[in-house]
Amino acid sequence: MIMETAQKRYGSLIKVKPEYEERYIILHKHTFPEVLKQIHDSNIRNYSIYLRDGVLFFYFEYVGEDFDKDMEYMGQNEVTRDWWKLTDPMQEPFGTREKGEWWSSLDEIFHFGEKQVPSYQAQRFAYIAHTGHTDSVTMFKPDLNGLLLQNLSVFHLDAKLYLYLEDADNAATKQSERYNSVIQSVLQRLASDSGCTEWHPMHQVFHFD
Repeated sequence: MIMETAQKRYGSLIKVKPEYEERYIILHKHTFPEVLKQIHDSNIRNYSIYLRDGVLFFYFEYVGEDFDKDMEYMGQNEVTRDWWKLTDPMQEPFGTREKGEWWSSLDEIFHFGEKQVPSYQAQRFAYIAHTGHTDSVTMFKPDLNGLLLQNLSVFHLDAKLYLYLEDADNAATKQSERYNSVIQSVLQRLASDSGCTEWHPMHQVFHFD
């Protein structure tokens, strides 16, 4: 399989209203096929949504040439608009979002790891942490070579960091041991250098390759 090259990685946030959280999760387990097709046709790949404490964090990769045009194309799709009529009332935008935004855009401040395997073959993780020292993260260059990690991206907004990470090691029987020895080690290094108190795992509620 030929892996497409991401032109840019995107991360964004929004809140889910407490009374709709369970319904939101169930709905995304049964996403309309037409919506998934439109996501692909709009050149979005490796799209995941994560949840923790009422906050939704999405990560995806854009492989097209004109993001604004592709998003306009998505918005013209009738089934996608019907989907948004279901999901938008369940969401609550952050008051600090930029003008014209629904989801608040995040700044990517650190990235490591070219793809070694397609993302659907990797174990995917997302975390949130509090910090006041994001400048140190931008200068942080940990030695992660040889760890079979890819697409490690750190995003920042409002004194919080959001981490997306793929583990390209497919040895399922070793996942628990690997998580404790490798991924936790990486998280500890990032926490130490960025001033984080602790990385808290987020729960994946949606994924589409």
